[in-house]
Amino acid sequence: MLLFLNYKGVSQSSYPEIFNSILHQPEVIHYHRSDFQGDTEFWSACRGNDGVLYFGNNDGVLIYNGESWQKVKLPNSSSVRSLLASSDGTIYAGGYNEFGNVVKDSLGKYHYNSFIEKLNLKGKELENLEQAHEIDSNIILRFYKELIVMNENRKTVIPSSTDFMCSAVIGNTYYVQDMGVGILSFHPDNDDLSLVFQTDKLKSIAVKGILPTNGASEVFIVLENGEVFKGNLDTKEVVFWENLFSNGQKDQVLSAIKKGNSYLIGTLGSRIKTLNANGKLVTGPDAYNRLQNPSVLNLLSVENGLWVMLYNGLDYINYDTSSYKFFDSSKVYDIKLFHQQLYISTNKGVYVSDFRPEEPDKITFKVIDGLQGQAWTFNEYKGDLLIAHHKGLFRLIGKEAKQITSQSAWKVIEIPNKENELLACGYAGLSLIRKEGNEFTLVNKIKGFEESTRDIIASKEENTFWVCHGYKGVFKIKINDDYNHVYAIDHYTDNNGFESPFNINVFKWEEDIVFTTNTGIYTYNENGNFFEPYDKLNSILDNTKNTRKILQKNDTTWAVEDNGIVYFVDDSAGSKLYSRPFLKVKGQLNRGMETIYPLPNNKVLIGTTDGIYLFDLKNEKVDEGQTGITQVSMFNGQRKQLVPLDRDVSELPNATDIIRIEFAAPDLISGSEIEYQYQLEGLNLGWSEWTENNFKEYSHLQPGNYTFNVRSRDLKGIKGKMASFTFLVTPKWYQTVLFKISFVALLIFILWLGYLMIKRNLEKENLKIQEENLKAKKLLELEIERLKLKHDKEKVEEDKKILEKDVIAKSKELANYTMQLVNKKDIVQELQNDLKELRRLVKTQLSRDKISDIFRKLHQHKIGEEYMEVFDVNFENIHHQFFEKLREINPKLSKKDQRLCAFIKMDLTNKEISPLLNISIRGVETLRYRLRKKLNLKTEESLHEFLKDLI
Repeated sequence: MLLFLNYKGVSQSSYPEIFNSILHQPEVIHYHRSDFQGDTEFWSACRGNDGVLYFGNNDGVLIYNGESWQKVKLPNSSSVRSLLASSDGTIYAGGYNEFGNVVKDSLGKYHYNSFIEKLNLKGKELENLEQAHEIDSNIILRFYKELIVMNENRKTVIPSSTDFMCSAVIGNTYYVQDMGVGILSFHPDNDDLSLVFQTDKLKSIAVKGILPTNGASEVFIVLENGEVFKGNLDTKEVVFWENLFSNGQKDQVLSAIKKGNSYLIGTLGSRIKTLNANGKLVTGPDAYNRLQNPSVLNLLSVENGLWVMLYNGLDYINYDTSSYKFFDSSKVYDIKLFHQQLYISTNKGVYVSDFRPEEPDKITFKVIDGLQGQAWTFNEYKGDLLIAHHKGLFRLIGKEAKQITSQSAWKVIEIPNKENELLACGYAGLSLIRKEGNEFTLVNKIKGFEESTRDIIASKEENTFWVCHGYKGVFKIKINDDYNHVYAIDHYTDNNGFESPFNINVFKWEEDIVFTTNTGIYTYNENGNFFEPYDKLNSILDNTKNTRKILQKNDTTWAVEDNGIVYFVDDSAGSKLYSRPFLKVKGQLNRGMETIYPLPNNKVLIGTTDGIYLFDLKNEKVDEGQTGITQVSMFNGQRKQLVPLDRDVSELPNATDIIRIEFAAPDLISGSEIEYQYQLEGLNLGWSEWTENNFKEYSHLQPGNYTFNVRSRDLKGIKGKMASFTFLVTPKWYQTVLFKISFVALLIFILWLGYLMIKRNLEKENLKIQEENLKAKKLLELEIERLKLKHDKEKVEEDKKILEKDVIAKSKELANYTMQLVNKKDIVQELQNDLKELRRLVKTQLSRDKISDIFRKLHQHKIGEEYMEVFDVNFENIHHQFFEKLREINPKLSKKDQRLCAFIKMDLTNKEISPLLNISIRGVETLRYRLRKKLNLKTEESLHEFLKDLI
């Protein structure tokens, strides 16, 4: 995998090779206790025919389907030291004094079946089963003290002379080390062991690996102390070959396997040692140094990967990588290959690559002095590299930076049709930069436009530029020929075609200027001065997402949609959008400063918030894996019940509240995220969006037949074949066909019975109607008679009312007349008073007698009680219920009290009332006071208002 290039070659034209080399560095995925929920010490592993992985652990067998883990304990709770996946798919497991197989039931649960009684081994001290192998349908179990060969017909036990320490199957022969003898061979047909290699070291040092070589008659033998020997099976000769632990290193070999043309050796403290095809020690990938624990107890090789069982944890090394991450120490804003050097602008400064000839697969970086701090973009112009920085604009000379301006700059763009003149786009407007010879100088600041110009592009009009502001919309600015003043600005926000002024960016695509927004991509219509949808890109990209960047390189177009990256290739067959390779960087892009840097040979560099990703976009055809339904559960309230998976159609009771279907794709285990897409036939909802969830729940499904389909894919686009699960939700008793037929029959009977009852009722009703008609006729006659009487009565009432009105009118006249008498009484009283005064004044007796005679006549004709009774009667006729209500309030009211009430109601003053009651004004006031008490009036209540309201 390593390319040994000299430094000169690297510095000239080896970048494609360099990137190809680092891209294929393996990645390490760590699994912790929180993942597998078991002990952290792993001893063995195997892979089933369905891709499911089985790990021997101190807690038992841990089973991993790529999404979830299950644990199976042995009957004596011992650790599982040995696992074997046989050719027929059986998974064998063994521990301390225990051996059996692991099976999966119809509900998706795993169980352990012990073979101890079947093999008549109960009570026998076997200790740990260290290894199990298959050869010609025979299972060979290696314990320290014996081998047990098991097949369907018999069991053979072969004892050791001391201890059996290591075994392996090479070709069709079983090899095992007996510490007291050496390495022996065995075939079940012979029923005995044959000596193959015998040396002092093979009898005194434990063998940890017997591995095949490219030569048919040679094997490598790896000892516990790190020594490697090559043994010739024909000559029985053993020669020293290599030492894994040189320079006095103290370590120990724990395991050894062959993977491809290499040999991987697991050690106690040095992680993994690598031997090449010739058995010589070489430097392994850097991924081996990233294992979470240095003690490698065992190794399991799988296609494109390696499972590493550790003393403390479990790791997966993925060799089949399509991406590689490096420079993970800063936010990356721009990337540039310039003069065979890789430059990176970051929030911490500008970095340049430093290659080492002896390690061409690694890229190291160092910061350029003077460019520390926020560096934004690189801009190449006529062989020079310009750097836009928070501190200003810089020119790179060698590996040193020379400052051009001190004003903060986003980028530099060329001015169309102007030789050696550039625009420096800054935080607050534009500046003119001119190149004179080898020097760049600031000419002037362009006045008239002070907005941020990070997103700017030259228009097709001369001296005209489009500027997009993330919050203020789009500006179209025009600069004079001297480039010292902006003389015209058109500002577009949420008018002229845009739905919103926010998140608008401008780019060039196929010589067209396009504007990306939250609602699609637009272009400017000069004739109508408005923005219209750009159908060429809207038909390819998702216009429901915010497209923030568009970059075209040759026939490939890159775009940033929301927080992810997509690309498509223009061809005659149409453009297909790809996004799968970039899921690793989704959500890690620098918003507004997304960096996409295409490389030759379908590779691309992506800058993120914490480093750079290198992606390989080769679309290689790969075989599909298999997606599987792992478990189906149904819930009724809080009660959970598993559903069998081995039936053509599983029946679910209608009382099921929720059905949960879990799935996995074990064949796609490659260290990358796996996504699933599913549909439920019967709901007509179509396929779902791709999701990383490995389960789907449906609640309260209607009765009927359903088929759940699920398929999978990984980051590289490898797809898992569709898996299906068919089930029937049974109807409730009132939803069955029998019930419906019975219901229809009952409904018909009820309708017929109803018809008969209605007919009978109608006949009864007819008779009743006839009787009622007769009654109605009689009632009509009575009603006519009653109406006549009513008419006569109304006439009498009308006459009565006329009489009452007449009486009331006369009563009113009488009341008025009475009031006139009251007035006359006052006059008579005044006359009497005058006569009394006159009699006192006259001197003659005759005059006095005459005045007395007049006085007597007036007294004889004064208004008396009879006039007041007439007043009472007339007043009561006018105010019918007045005296009755007074008597209801206080039945003990005197006649004088009642008259006083009547006078007050008539608005007479105390002075006017006094003569009518033949009392003084003071007497009237006293009488009013007593009346208030008799009527129970409060102090604040008005007597006059009270009597006035009393009708």
